[in-house]
Amino acid sequence: MNEPHHIVVDGRPMVAVPAKDFESLLAMRRQLGSQSARMRVLRDALVDMTDFLDDLAETLDAEPSPTHDGRPGAHGDVVADIRKRAGRVRAITRTGRGRAPGS
Repeated sequence: MNEPHHIVVDGRPMVAVPAKDFESLLAMRRQLGSQSARMRVLRDALVDMTDFLDDLAETLDAEPSPTHDGRPGAHGDVVADIRKRAGRVRAITRTGRGRAPGS
């Protein structure tokens, strides 16, 4: 795109661009809108998955392990890894456990 032309119309500063450039801007805006909607759906799916991972970690932490004398909490390494991964996703989505998507 070329440099825009700054103009004043009815006392308001505006920018004049060629019709071809304006059409290109409109097309980019439409693409961005559809990508934004897909990103929101993906974010909601990630939030749902991290909640599931938290539930799984809590269940594993409470259940006895058949390979460790039946002691509850014997899945420690797996539970820690699940919580670490869920925490990384939560840092990206900026959500906490129990928070609704978009809040």
